[in-house]
Amino acid sequence: SVSACIYLVLGTAVGIWIASELAWPFLNFDIPYITFGRLRPVHTNIVVYGFGGSVLMATAYYVIQRTCGARLWSDAMAWFTFWGWNLVILSAVITLPLGYTQSKEYAELEWPIDILIAVVWLAYTFNFIMTISIRKVSHIYVANWFFIAMMVMITYLHVVNSLAIP
Repeated sequence: SVSACIYLVLGTAVGIWIASELAWPFLNFDIPYITFGRLRPVHTNIVVYGFGGSVLMATAYYVIQRTCGARLWSDAMAWFTFWGWNLVILSAVITLPLGYTQSKEYAELEWPIDILIAVVWLAYTFNFIMTISIRKVSHIYVANWFFIAMMVMITYLHVVNSLAIP
């Protein structure tokens, strides 16, 4: 998808910038929002979730339609997952440099964004599974089982890793 390509370029640029800050610390210009500690989670979130998540979603949506011989169960839900996921990444890019973080590796985002991640990911998973339910072929290709396993694993990982007891 186009958004995945944008995230790849943007995430790489942020990575190059923070790597340069390690060599030349003056590059943060004493601005707290662009220090290594604030931009590193921005870099990892853009690359892992922006690029990686977008590629996984686009690939799964493409493969499920081809292997099931059916269109997606809901185009509207697919658009919701697209815009919702991009809103998650935009929220990360805004909040992390400002210092709003849970301080958990790869689970830095604050609880409102965590809830949005869960809603979007579950909508994506539901749309995928419902597309399997309307398939035109009798069997379910093994690739789709792997996609479902990935969806379940990431749901479990996100929920458990983001749990917080006030």
